[in-house]
Amino acid sequence: MNPHTSTSSTRSFGVSRKALLSIVAVATLSSSLLALSRDRAEAATVKIPAGTVLNFGDQQQLFENAVQDSQVLKGAPYKVNFIEFNSGPLVNAGFAAHQIDLGFMGDLPASLAVQSGLPVKAEAALSPVGASEFLLAKPGITKISQLKGQTVGYTTGTAEQAFALRALATAGLSQKDVTQVNVALDQLGTILQTGDAVASVVSIEQKVQYEQTHPGAVVLATQQTVKPASYDYMLATTAALDNSAKSAAINDFVARLVRAENWVRTHQSTYVTDYYVNLLHLQPSVAKLILKAGGTYKFVAINSAESSALQNVVNLLSSAGAVPKRYSAAPLFNNTVSSTYNAIIAKIPQVG
Repeated sequence: MNPHTSTSSTRSFGVSRKALLSIVAVATLSSSLLALSRDRAEAATVKIPAGTVLNFGDQQQLFENAVQDSQVLKGAPYKVNFIEFNSGPLVNAGFAAHQIDLGFMGDLPASLAVQSGLPVKAEAALSPVGASEFLLAKPGITKISQLKGQTVGYTTGTAEQAFALRALATAGLSQKDVTQVNVALDQLGTILQTGDAVASVVSIEQKVQYEQTHPGAVVLATQQTVKPASYDYMLATTAALDNSAKSAAINDFVARLVRAENWVRTHQSTYVTDYYVNLLHLQPSVAKLILKAGGTYKFVAINSAESSALQNVVNLLSSAGAVPKRYSAAPLFNNTVSSTYNAIIAKIPQVG
């Protein structure tokens, strides 16, 4: 860890079944929208007191690494604990267990946070620069319609499931038309290698690695080819947003994350070495292909496009029978929180 970076790190951990089951029980609204708006407005001008700590739910040290390399937290008047989770659903469990103030996840876990009644709001929205998810098929399969009756890999409860449902829908297929191979996110590429699935939703890393040994593999869909667009989110607890010190720290931290992503895009060689090679232990040649294909994020304004896209996820889940009934994703969004965030990113030009 860079000695000049004001962070600490807590490594990956599992959340107990008891904590997972407690999501609904512990998730009650902590304040009215009026109180949230008032406290959020006050946070825009409050001086962050010494000793303020933010607990941030990260995945695969994605943001922790960018923050450390870019040193954007140097001089920050607060401390950030990066707590690593293996998936978006586990980030939600971290919220339920009161372990984090702010957390990163894909669109489907964000929608499930609403269904579970977690006391969180959308703090930021991110769009990948280039594709970050791919529906990749073994050689010989060239179109999505060929997947009917076949095995397809994607992980239940994750953004990968939402992407799979969107991709299948482009060919008039739904979840019931395929046999899902439900494995952990880090195994989605492996099941293609072993033949347990004829197609799978994979990350950039998994795509590049599979194509190295299967040059005839075909990308059937990417985030750019399915509609509506999908977004990743940073959610913040209403308790943190109600706290003027933490809310001010969150505002400042988000601005620094935008600058960290800018740093990544202008220091790609260093980032490739530090993150993909040293941390994820990939070959340098593979790492360069990954970053060329994507691998970074752009912060986007939260408006009707994002809320509509998230509602589409809910509708797809309902149609597939993955949730008991359709529900509104609107409670995840708060006008005051979104307006504050939109103003922050508008002031910072983003690279790429």
